[in-house]
Amino acid sequence: MARQLTVVRRSLRRDVLLRKAWPSVGQTCRLFSSVSSLNASTYDVSSLPGSPNIVHHSLVTTVPNLQALQRMRWLLQQPQRRVLLLTGSSSDSPVRVALEQDSPAFELERRGHGVFGVREFSQLLLRESGRERRIFDHAQLAALLLHNGMELPGASRLAASSTLQRCKGVLDLLQLFRLLEREGVTPEQYATVAIASGEQAPQELAETYRKYQELLMQHNATSWDGLVMDALELCGVQKGSVVEQEATTNDFSREVLKEYTDVVVDDVQRMTPAMATLVGHLCGQPSVQSSASFSRVLLDGDECPQTRILEQQILKTASCTGRERSVARLALETDEMADKRAKMKAFAKQILTQEADISTPAPIPLKCWNFGTSEAEERSVGAFLAQKLQSDKTTQATVLCPTHADANRITLAFKKQGLPVQMIGDQFAAATSSTGAPVHLFDEPGVNAVYSLLCALCFPSDSRHLYNVLRSDYFAFPAELLSWLMEKEHRSHVDLFPVLEAFVQSQGKSLGTSLNYREGEELELPKPVSSQLEKGLEIAESFVNIIKRLRAECHQLSAAEIVQSFLEDTGRLDALLKPSSPEQERESLALADFLRELETAQNVVKSDQVTFVAPYLQQLRETNLTSSVSLEDAPDVLSPSSTDRDTGIRVLPLTSYALESLAASMTDRKDDRKHVLVLMSMRDSKFPGRMKRLTLPLPYELLSKPYPVQTRTEHLKQCKQLAYQSLTLGDYSEVVLSFAELAASSSSKREMLSRTFQPIWHDGDRPPVSTGKGSNKGRTGARNATSSTSSPQLSWPQHSPTNRSTPNEKAAVVNETPHFRLSDVAGLLREFVNRVFLPILHYDKRIAAAGASPETGRDDGHATSSLRKQNAKEAKQGTSRASSVDSDRSPVSATSASYEPSHLSYSQISEYLRCPHRYYLGRIMKLDGDVSASMMFGRALHEGIAAFAKSLSTTQVNGEVTQEMKTHAASEAEETFMRAWVGDGYGLFTSKEQASFLLERGMMALWEFIETHYGDVQLKEIVHVEKDFSFHVPEANVELRGVWDRIDRVSSRTGDGSSSFVIKEFKSNMGGAERNMRKLADDSLQLKMYMYAFRKVFGEAPYGAKLQQIGGNYNEASKPSRRRISRAGNDDNGFVHFSEEAAQEAVDAIVEVALGLRRGDFEPKPSFVECAFCPYAGSACHFATDDASHERQSARRAGEAAQR
Repeated sequence: MARQLTVVRRSLRRDVLLRKAWPSVGQTCRLFSSVSSLNASTYDVSSLPGSPNIVHHSLVTTVPNLQALQRMRWLLQQPQRRVLLLTGSSSDSPVRVALEQDSPAFELERRGHGVFGVREFSQLLLRESGRERRIFDHAQLAALLLHNGMELPGASRLAASSTLQRCKGVLDLLQLFRLLEREGVTPEQYATVAIASGEQAPQELAETYRKYQELLMQHNATSWDGLVMDALELCGVQKGSVVEQEATTNDFSREVLKEYTDVVVDDVQRMTPAMATLVGHLCGQPSVQSSASFSRVLLDGDECPQTRILEQQILKTASCTGRERSVARLALETDEMADKRAKMKAFAKQILTQEADISTPAPIPLKCWNFGTSEAEERSVGAFLAQKLQSDKTTQATVLCPTHADANRITLAFKKQGLPVQMIGDQFAAATSSTGAPVHLFDEPGVNAVYSLLCALCFPSDSRHLYNVLRSDYFAFPAELLSWLMEKEHRSHVDLFPVLEAFVQSQGKSLGTSLNYREGEELELPKPVSSQLEKGLEIAESFVNIIKRLRAECHQLSAAEIVQSFLEDTGRLDALLKPSSPEQERESLALADFLRELETAQNVVKSDQVTFVAPYLQQLRETNLTSSVSLEDAPDVLSPSSTDRDTGIRVLPLTSYALESLAASMTDRKDDRKHVLVLMSMRDSKFPGRMKRLTLPLPYELLSKPYPVQTRTEHLKQCKQLAYQSLTLGDYSEVVLSFAELAASSSSKREMLSRTFQPIWHDGDRPPVSTGKGSNKGRTGARNATSSTSSPQLSWPQHSPTNRSTPNEKAAVVNETPHFRLSDVAGLLREFVNRVFLPILHYDKRIAAAGASPETGRDDGHATSSLRKQNAKEAKQGTSRASSVDSDRSPVSATSASYEPSHLSYSQISEYLRCPHRYYLGRIMKLDGDVSASMMFGRALHEGIAAFAKSLSTTQVNGEVTQEMKTHAASEAEETFMRAWVGDGYGLFTSKEQASFLLERGMMALWEFIETHYGDVQLKEIVHVEKDFSFHVPEANVELRGVWDRIDRVSSRTGDGSSSFVIKEFKSNMGGAERNMRKLADDSLQLKMYMYAFRKVFGEAPYGAKLQQIGGNYNEASKPSRRRISRAGNDDNGFVHFSEEAAQEAVDAIVEVALGLRRGDFEPKPSFVECAFCPYAGSACHFATDDASHERQSARRAGEAAQR
């Protein structure tokens, strides 16, 4: 009810601005018979209304106060006065909230008073004058510039082909334009300064600024800061204008203020320079009998730049109107808290000077806590706050953290612990996702389906949008059935709509067929899918009919008409027009916002057709556009007028805007309430963190001080000021400063305390410990200290405790909702695998290998005894190893248990040498890796050329090959290749075009190989094809197995009629890139190992080995001159001779791998090349990202062990 009254009151307030209502004396006495009991300042008689000398009073102080409210209440008691209150922020002004609480609804407006924010007042001025324009927020402005960016001269970034670069260029421009609008700078003024500079870049930006303003005018739109500029222009005030003094006598300005006798201005420090100029101009009008402004600054003696601008404008306007005015400064009276505030300021000043002064200790308790992980920090701080709230129900806690993301994370963590937490200052607190991020307008219920429908009509081949429509409440298509349809769509390389059509036409029978099955075979569907067929068919038939009709009509109807037709077809239009539940009401309001954006999109693109509107909506989708329902749906606990607003926990990011909101909420606090401040997650990488600098040249001649932060030194100074302000803003009873060395569960980067807070940090404090499952004890300032803080056990009524404390633990228990944290589950799994599963697995494999190997059979007893001793030792050390795993989530390396391989092969040896951890995942854990298109391409080619060689070797007679034999062998090769080729790629190919392209390329490579084979005049006989071998390697005490691709007998190079053997290995080249085959052959361990194996198996060394490429000459396959055939029948670029050095290198590799396996050495070797092509990089292995952190942690532990 309160929300509806607020909306109605503000709506009626906007109806009439120039009022002629006279106050009622009786009502005034009744309303203000009980004025606030706060100690109001005693104003000088000369400064009050009716005095012949009009003096503007300015109060600039460092303390949050209610002097503006006290002056308003004093003026409102004077029946002849009509007061205008203007605030720098209309959303959270404590004066405005207090006045609305004092009087009934619409009472102030009925009596002729006005209470506005400056932007709101400017909007009403423009509306009353008939010059109202629609206000675009930052998201809408970004979408507008992205759509019209190519038309803006001088913005070369907008012409970039990269979407990311274009977006960055738009954001840079909007940041500059906002800065100019906040100063009230017109395009003409900017152009004058840019021409005077003589540089090209400012002139181009000035021209872009002019085009930007023209673009907004063309679409009858403006920004929030542009509102104030328009109001300045309407009042005749232009910054730096020659006619400025004459314009102040504008009749419109006189007309606006003639019904007001007094002006009170609050929160001047939150105003922009343009706002201060406008307010100063209004205060200087002849009808104003008194005016006063109130602002806050950081340090005593500081000047408020906005107050100075306001005062200067008052004097300028007064000199033109002929009304004498003067400016006087007020001083805040000293109260009993002044001494305490002075001590706190002296302590906090150490942050500004970055020097720790032991002579100025903290006047209140200060606790400094260091934690290993963010989860431990959240639990421990939550336990501390729970204890405070339990001991004193009136305690208020404010948590300040570096970023908005941290605020969302901490809020969610506290809510899971059952703490009463709120996010003051977050206007979208009610409409947030599970991660705490604001919900986009296009993701609102009901809106998402409509938006996806328009995108699906514009982009028919994009199945994502059709999927969103099907899964929305409009259709609610069964999830399991839709999953099978999406899989079929993926495998058949068509979009989702043809799959749905076939599904409807075949009455669901098409779902049971697949390209992976032979013709006539059907796939047995799971029971959940088969049970949903009837319902799914009905929904799919309705959906297909609607989409078909809309596709036919989308070129005749407008986008808005398409939406209306869709809502009618789905039966949702009546419910949206006449909502009967809060959910339907919210959906209706959100859809109204979307239709408004749709109307704007049609105006922007100058077309109402879906094909032009949908791309603009997609650009708008990339911005942070939210629904207007979000603000109205904010919970009552976030309302400034809530009775319990000072209870519970508030979480805010440490920004200037958040601190202003916090100061507004502290002005009317009860003095007897305790207030705890927690500076949480204050790590150096985020506070101060990186500086966000404006990359475009700034026109400093047009800007007011303080200038935008552009250097690192200025950024650090600004962060110090924010930290100082946070400490001195309120009357705190206790302050906590904490940070975690690992800030996120997915991060492995070590954090350190923010340099800003280092001067006030001290070691030795011990935080309370949450004894929940999987919790990590918080670290103290000294890293190895343990927690012993005592606190009573809590029991919140809305949540039950999940764990019990042991008798020896005297720590606070945080009562969390029953759930498992991801880090806890991961830790349990790692401990289970390392301590239970892997030792058993390796023990069984070693016993099996020992029993199967004849060489090790005689040592079975000794081996079993050794294994038992080793396993007993591991079991004994299991607890210590598990406890030694730091809570910072370092990657757990593979088990160090020994592994005895039953045999080795080249593929095993190569895989282990490249990355032992990859060997461990694939060979020991038996995990299936991802299959790529290139692997399938190479396998099909290998099978094709093997079939070709086998056909020739079995049919050739006396070394002669007839034409018939050639034809038969080629036919065998092609048929084998086609059988090995996967029909639909099992999802390996991205499209049907890629599948057909690679198939054609594979056939080209196969025929090129066949042609090359017949060109080898030195080839006498194909001796073996796909010949396997195995033998024992005594140096490594292991069996080596393998398969030679081919062994050829070739004629001798001397021409004496003798022959020799050459081993051939084939490598496919799917990409067609040119390769240095000579270098590949010289470096190939496979060729060396296979030549070594040939000598061991046949008793004589081969002549050499050849690495032959299959494919690669796809563009010039008809040029045989590119290949040089040697007398040995080999391509010189891929041939290597047998040598003793090559054989010894093969033996050394076998020995190295065997020893590594027996040592249990499976440490990863992450690198860009290996991890890029690793089949486990995207699934089981995480060392590619965590290895650097793992090495740092190992080094740190080694250092700590050395110190002990």
